[in-house]
Amino acid sequence: RLGIPSLEAFEKLLLPATEAAEERRLQFRTQLSRLDSQLSFEQQQLDEATSKLDKLVKAQQSTAASLESLRAELTREQAEMAGFVAQIEGLRRELAALTTKYGDATEDVHAARHTLEQGQKDLDAMNKDLQARATEMDRALAEKAAVLRKCKIEDIPLPLLRGSLQALPLEAGVGAGSGSQLTESYLSQLSLGDTQSSSMSIDGADDIAPDYSTLPQTDRTGVPGTVEQKYIADVARLTAEIDALNPNPHARERLESARARLHEIEVEHNAARQEARESKSTFQAVRKRRHDVFMRCYNHLATAIDHAYKALTQSPLFPLGGTAYLALEDPESPYLAGVKYHAMPPLKRFRDMDQLSGGEKTVAALALLFSLQTFRPAPFFVLDEVDAALDLANVAKLANFLRENARSYEDEDVEADQADEVADEAMTSHYSLRQSARIKRNAPEEASTGGSASQFIVISLKQALFERAQSLVGIYRDQAQNSSQVLTLDLDQFAS
Repeated sequence: RLGIPSLEAFEKLLLPATEAAEERRLQFRTQLSRLDSQLSFEQQQLDEATSKLDKLVKAQQSTAASLESLRAELTREQAEMAGFVAQIEGLRRELAALTTKYGDATEDVHAARHTLEQGQKDLDAMNKDLQARATEMDRALAEKAAVLRKCKIEDIPLPLLRGSLQALPLEAGVGAGSGSQLTESYLSQLSLGDTQSSSMSIDGADDIAPDYSTLPQTDRTGVPGTVEQKYIADVARLTAEIDALNPNPHARERLESARARLHEIEVEHNAARQEARESKSTFQAVRKRRHDVFMRCYNHLATAIDHAYKALTQSPLFPLGGTAYLALEDPESPYLAGVKYHAMPPLKRFRDMDQLSGGEKTVAALALLFSLQTFRPAPFFVLDEVDAALDLANVAKLANFLRENARSYEDEDVEADQADEVADEAMTSHYSLRQSARIKRNAPEEASTGGSASQFIVISLKQALFERAQSLVGIYRDQAQNSSQVLTLDLDQFAS
């Protein structure tokens, strides 16, 4: 009826269509599964993007709030900065005013120190005048002792207010060693600054006071020279009258013996006085020379040490540097006492030297050393780790100072070479002329010129110091030879 011959033919006819439908159904399901997976993935990506967007929105809102807060804080900081700038300007003006005041005060200190030195010189002059007057008094007292001794020898009655001629020794200054004793006593009292004469303590003449009230008023108030001549004439007249009388025959012999003895005493006394006077003159000359030599050095150092200390402590922030000065403990005899050294670093108050730090003491000691160099220049210095207690800033200042005041052998070699050429022409000793050229180069200049440059041999472990040197000398251990080796390096060839 259906036009299909058999069931097998029907199945053969229906099977391709069924297989095709199943294949299409399978493809459809596969496509559907792939679309479902893609939809899920896209949905997940959308959820993630939405979450990120929400986070970004919140972050944007937080950032906007922080930005506003930062802007407000920036405005506040700018206002505070403007206030600080105004304060800095005020402090700079105040610093400039204080710097001016400090300069004026420094000038006043120098003026006061100059006035003090002038007063010291005036005091020395007064002391010299006092010593001259004391010498004149010694001479007058010695003459008084000689007159009193002569009165005692010749038994001349002398009215006295105080003392007795019996207590006056006749043989003062006579005998072995008397002249030396007088000289030693005289010099010992001079060394102690005693203005009294040594003859006073030896002769005892200061304990005897003649009574001049019995003399006529004209003799007491007259000119001493005229009165003395009058009494000499009276003594001569009375002596002639006594000789005209009938004297004791033995009196003249006794008188001649006494006169001879008195003459010997006067000769020895005058010799002792002359020896004492010469010793005193020699002592005063040595004392004056010692004082002059000391004060010449001290006055030079008192001026030079401040310049050296300022050069070692000045900086761009404090261009004037510190202040250093010397003070004598005993201005009258400076060589018998000490010298105080005071140093005030920049922006520091006054303190004693023992209260300064190690670095400040080092800078002060170097200033004293370099100021001594200006008075007695030395050809070279050996400085062994003088920068150990210094910080980098002070090490740099020390290096600059040494560099500015250092002298190389290059200039000396030029002069030595010129001397060698002269030696060749004149057939003179090469060695002697080279040495004379170097000696002439190293000869000390006068202190008034501010000193001459020197060579500095510095032992240091700090790079800030030895990198400024002209040449380096290093010591290292050679392991192969098991010994020390020396390495030298000329840094001037690397200078730009």
